[in-house]
Amino acid sequence: MFKRTKVTDGTATGQGPDAENWDGKEVGFRKKSKVPGVMITQYIEKLPEGKSHPDFTRKPIALTIQEGKFAFFKAIVTGDPKPTVVWSRNNGDVSDPARYQSKYDPNSNEHTFEMPHVKPDQADTYKCFAKNEYGQAMVTVVLNVIEVGFKMTKAPQQQAEVANCNFKKVLKRRSKVVPKAEEPEKKEGEIDPKFWELLMSADKKDYERICAEFGVTDFRWMLKKLNEMKREREEEQAEFVKNLSDLKPIHINADGTASFELEFDLLDPSSSIYLYKDGEMIPYTKELGDKMKHCLRKVGRKYIFSMRDLMPEDAGFYQLDVEDVNMFSTDFKMVDFLVKIQEVKAMEREDAVFECVISAPLSKLMWFGKNMPLEQGDKYDIEVSEDKLIHRLVVKDCMVVDKGIYAACAGIKSCNAWLVVEADKGAPKGKKTARKTTRAGGSGTDLQKVAQEQQQILDKEREERKEKIKAAREAAAEAAAAEEPEKTADSGAGKDKGAAVKVERIDKTSVAATTTVAGDSGSGHSAGKASGGAKQDGSHADAGGGHSAGKASGGARKDGSIADAGGHSAGKASGGAKQDGSHADAGGGHSAGKASGGAKQDGSPADAGGGHSAGKASGGAKQDGSHADAGGGHSAGKASGGAKQDGSHADAGGGHSAGKASGGAKQDGSHADAGGGHSAGKASGGAKQDGSHADAGGGHSAGKASGGAKQDGSHADAGGGHSAGKASGGAKQDGSHADAGGGHSAGKASGGAKQDGSHADAGGGHSAEEASGGSRQDGSLADAGGGHSAGKASGGAKQDGSLADAGGGHSAEEASGGARQDEPLADAGGEPGITSGLSDIHAIRGQPAELTVKMNTDCDGAWFKDGEPLKSGGGISITKDANIHKLTIHSCRDTDSGLLRFVSGDLSTEGRITVGDVPEFDEDDLHKFSKPVIVRVGQNAAFKMPFQPQESLTVSWFKDGTELKDGGGVKIVREPNHSRLLLRDCLRSDSGEIKIQLKNPFGAVEATSQLIVLDRPGPPEGPVETVETTSSVIEIKWNPPKDDGGSAVTNYIIERQERGHSLWTKLGDVSAEKTSFRDRNVTHGKKYSYRIYAENPQGLSDSLETADSIMAGIMILSGPPGKPKVVSTSKTCINLTWTPPEDDKGVPIIGYQVEKRKKDTNQWLALNAINEPIEDVNYAVKDVTEGAEYEFRVSAINESGAGDASPPSAMACAKNPNMRPCFKDPEDFLVVRAGNSVRVKISYEAEPPPHITWLKDDEPIAPWINVINTEGMSQLVIPSSKRSDSAIYTIKAKNSVGEAFFDVEVRVTDEPKCPGPVELEQTVYGKVAVSWVPSPDQELDDRLYYVVSQHDSNTRMWKTVADRLFANTYTAHNILPGIEYHFRVYAKNDMGLSDPSQSPTWGANSNRVPISSNGVSSMEISFERPPSILVPLKVHTPPKGYQLYMTCAVRGCPTPNVSWYLNNTCINSDKNYYITNSCGVCSMYILRVRENDGGEYRVVAVNSLGKAECSTKLTVRD
Repeated sequence: MFKRTKVTDGTATGQGPDAENWDGKEVGFRKKSKVPGVMITQYIEKLPEGKSHPDFTRKPIALTIQEGKFAFFKAIVTGDPKPTVVWSRNNGDVSDPARYQSKYDPNSNEHTFEMPHVKPDQADTYKCFAKNEYGQAMVTVVLNVIEVGFKMTKAPQQQAEVANCNFKKVLKRRSKVVPKAEEPEKKEGEIDPKFWELLMSADKKDYERICAEFGVTDFRWMLKKLNEMKREREEEQAEFVKNLSDLKPIHINADGTASFELEFDLLDPSSSIYLYKDGEMIPYTKELGDKMKHCLRKVGRKYIFSMRDLMPEDAGFYQLDVEDVNMFSTDFKMVDFLVKIQEVKAMEREDAVFECVISAPLSKLMWFGKNMPLEQGDKYDIEVSEDKLIHRLVVKDCMVVDKGIYAACAGIKSCNAWLVVEADKGAPKGKKTARKTTRAGGSGTDLQKVAQEQQQILDKEREERKEKIKAAREAAAEAAAAEEPEKTADSGAGKDKGAAVKVERIDKTSVAATTTVAGDSGSGHSAGKASGGAKQDGSHADAGGGHSAGKASGGARKDGSIADAGGHSAGKASGGAKQDGSHADAGGGHSAGKASGGAKQDGSPADAGGGHSAGKASGGAKQDGSHADAGGGHSAGKASGGAKQDGSHADAGGGHSAGKASGGAKQDGSHADAGGGHSAGKASGGAKQDGSHADAGGGHSAGKASGGAKQDGSHADAGGGHSAGKASGGAKQDGSHADAGGGHSAGKASGGAKQDGSHADAGGGHSAEEASGGSRQDGSLADAGGGHSAGKASGGAKQDGSLADAGGGHSAEEASGGARQDEPLADAGGEPGITSGLSDIHAIRGQPAELTVKMNTDCDGAWFKDGEPLKSGGGISITKDANIHKLTIHSCRDTDSGLLRFVSGDLSTEGRITVGDVPEFDEDDLHKFSKPVIVRVGQNAAFKMPFQPQESLTVSWFKDGTELKDGGGVKIVREPNHSRLLLRDCLRSDSGEIKIQLKNPFGAVEATSQLIVLDRPGPPEGPVETVETTSSVIEIKWNPPKDDGGSAVTNYIIERQERGHSLWTKLGDVSAEKTSFRDRNVTHGKKYSYRIYAENPQGLSDSLETADSIMAGIMILSGPPGKPKVVSTSKTCINLTWTPPEDDKGVPIIGYQVEKRKKDTNQWLALNAINEPIEDVNYAVKDVTEGAEYEFRVSAINESGAGDASPPSAMACAKNPNMRPCFKDPEDFLVVRAGNSVRVKISYEAEPPPHITWLKDDEPIAPWINVINTEGMSQLVIPSSKRSDSAIYTIKAKNSVGEAFFDVEVRVTDEPKCPGPVELEQTVYGKVAVSWVPSPDQELDDRLYYVVSQHDSNTRMWKTVADRLFANTYTAHNILPGIEYHFRVYAKNDMGLSDPSQSPTWGANSNRVPISSNGVSSMEISFERPPSILVPLKVHTPPKGYQLYMTCAVRGCPTPNVSWYLNNTCINSDKNYYITNSCGVCSMYILRVRENDGGEYRVVAVNSLGKAECSTKLTVRD
């Protein structure tokens, strides 16, 4: 249960905080706060300097919270002097400290109002007052509390409230859409209330979709009812909001939330806003950071409802209400994927296609590529099938960077797949391949088939809904018809019997029948009017009842006889005026009332028209022999004709319901007409004794209408059957025909032709047009049936000159009067009708407006506006020209808007006129907009146009006449008072005319501007023409560029390149008016290339370059050089030489070009390009194939190019010459460690290839020694060497030219063993002889020698005193007394040193005699001490990413344990720091300093005697 806050307006007397102290006497000036919703009252007009009234910088926020939670409001108040803050509520007090607590935090300056364990009765509008001596600020905030569970104590309370008639408190707030759980069982075919709610919030373009979804097919009925509901809803909305606009239905956002938006202004800021889902209220929050699922936030005028963490159960029907009035409704649907997108493998430059099928039509899916939303543009195409079930994403021109995951999202449903882009292996390297025309991907299934199956399912469901609605309507119609009582038929029979009795009695006193027969007019069943025809003989013309809202009246008579009017509608039927005092008959009123005849002067009763409802209509009795007509009873009652004494007929109006209508009996031979029974009953003519006919009116339902029987052979006319029934004429004895009245369907009914001049009656047409009887000259009857259709019925042709009666035209056709023989013109029996009616128009304020109505006959009419009659005057003119009626408004004003109606008799037409203005622009804004917008290429262009807010205003943007749509590089923003156009990343081609169009029903207005995109100019137009070329001047010419880039070209820049060079040199520039250039710094015979640039303020254009080089002067080529000679040949190279040409034609030679031709071929191949000449007269040709034969020729090159070629050289074969073997840079000594492999490599040259032989100490080598011979090299390999492999190896190379030898000494050895014991002996003072036993390897290795090192107690260092000793003794010199000496002896060979042999100590302590202490004990000295810091850490500020060393020195005994700390965290085990401690020097190394390496570093040294520490700070710079 959700308890809504009761919102009240303002603060009444006595309310608010401390009403006694905060009285209303201090009335001041209203001030506007910067914070919306804050009301400020300033007590004095001018504030003292430095003082201010109170104001809110942060106001409390409305809160919706669950019962039992902690609720609070916060506010921040400013003002000088400091204001006092007080809280209050509208309905109750806040003095209970257990429920309400006010707090203030001086640090944050926040005032807090807390409500612990909030309860439902605390839901209210709260107010916060801030007051000082200069003013007061007040703000309101709403608290809504959601009740939890059922409260037993509330049941008695609610019953009491019901007993006291306090229903408002009992009723809970509910939506007009009932929740699903509480929906009553719907009748079959009943329309869901959601249908109307959705239509009232939807765009017109969505009407058809919504109707199809709910199975509604009658669009006219839907639109009519929708307009009525909209008018009612707008009136309700106007009580709470204004300017309701921009309704955007719910949709899924890119962040996974769903939201809908709308804009409006609250008339009362304290009005409550409620949200419903499927008719049930849902709680929401206004805080963005809150954790509630639903959120409603306000941004300016816009209200945005959003919900997060979407689930399938979130689908439903959402509504937003302000107080009790609905503002917006939207339907949130969940669709599923029938076919999901599949992985696509595409080649580079190929298009990739992702496609899917969804379960319900959706105009747009959200596509994502690599977690980024995708839009229609140059890179992506988004396609949707016509049925909106198949959706495709086309990734155009795929590149490797496009690979990744792509996803399609439809609500909370999504599917994704990989796009794999493979490189085109067949594409040439370094060149961009052309875009492919093929497409890769697709779902691999027949999507069209899946979509068709789904569409069939949807169509089937839609048709089922339509059938249900149709069946429900038919059932309702049948039920209404079945409820009408059947007793009408019984009562009708009784009345018929009574009528027969009266006829018999009247017949006895009857007078002679007159020769004139009545002309009856059938009853019109629609909006038209039925009137009786005019007669010259004074007999009456009866008018049938008009069945619609019109009015039926009797026709005028000259003799004063009656004109009967049968009014069939809710209007009024009255009889016509008579001159003789006889009565005027009144037609039957079609409502529940009863219609009766009026009073007559002669005392006879007034005739009563047929009552068309449940009442009864019958004719009155007459004494003068005139008839008493009974109008047609149109309901369950019965209508019958009255009795007459004079033999004239008694007409019975048509019974229009289930009853039965029949004509009365006549004795004088005049007819008794029976009105058409319009329902399931049966209508038949009465019996006549004189042989005159008894007309049977048309049965209008499933019954049957037939004519009565006649004795004299005249016809019995059968009225037209109006439904599925049958209309047929009666049988005649005289052979004349029995006329059948018109069927009331699409056909046409007319009376037949007669020879005796008597009339042929046609049954009544029952539709919107009218049927009337024609006029006769002979006084015979012309009966016109009621017009039952849209057509018109008139009489047929007769031979005796009388008019044939026209039956009711039952279709859209028209029946007109036939031709007569006795008169030149046939009479048309048509009544007035509207041929051109009114329609809704929009008129411009201050301009004239004209409304025209065209009638088919010349008749009068009246104009009405909003129900009030209009007359000429006051700016309005009403004119009539024949059958054309005009209403002219000379200058339209707002008061002229309204519903105009034209009425002519019972005919009417209406149309609404709306007065307004064509949209217009402010002249200043128009002037600003007309100024061109100039941007550079790649920049954004923005246009903005303000305008006055209007309803039904359409804003469109155009570029060069083409309408721009939002999407891609175009962004269109539509606000109520302005519109903006943004063109992103403009190109030069975007330049053009930009136009904005404002359009409403009254007209359109446009404003134009220009977009100029500035860019570099295009290249000058080519080709470059050579105007002149001489030995000293070259003149060239070009054309200006086609595109100047939006700004004029200022100048042209010319560059030149000499042929054979790569450098381009700037020659100068020329003005934009000059498009030619003369180059005077040229050399005769040389060729030059030129390129020209156009320059404007935006930069340089691309260059226009000459197609070919231009030579200065005439081409002069050199003569041929001498015949080339072959200097030497080899298999890889042939060396040539030649002599310069004898005649160089006076032009210096810059080089030569060499060509070759292979034997048995005719093609000469250039070995160097002309722009890469050979400067010398010899050349080494290396592009040869071994064994092939070639000949060569040479051309001399000068500035004009290559001259004539020399004669070819002699054939030369690419092969080496014969030569004696020789070795190239061999090594003659090689030392190898025992156990390793031995590899001896010897390179040689010889032709032909020699025979290679290896020897060991002049003996053949052992079989396990491998020899590997390749071209130009021989290699000897001993896999695992031993000392016995040491020897001299000889290589021998021999061919047909000679032989060669080379010796290589190979020594296989190992590290020597250490020498034997070392002995010391002093021979003379200051010298010591050192001797040692030889190393065991001395005999095996003749290259072994010894090294002696010496150490003394003074220097405490070892130094080598003898090296390369091949003896086993050494004499040490400068041996001083008092110093200790030590000696080490090493054995050394090619592998390195052996381990040392240590000598005994020589020196001061070696011969010392021990001295006894004689019992005297010596004192021991201790070196232990606690740690201490010798060198502390220093401050470091290294840049980020640099390396860092940090050191300090520590002393202590025993050696202390050192630990490093960063911000009190030990980092000894952190791998980011390299920490060492060497002899008390503690170091830390950081390879690359990071930001988090900054901080305080501390070194702590600890041993058993104490602790020492030092610290420093490290600051990392960016």
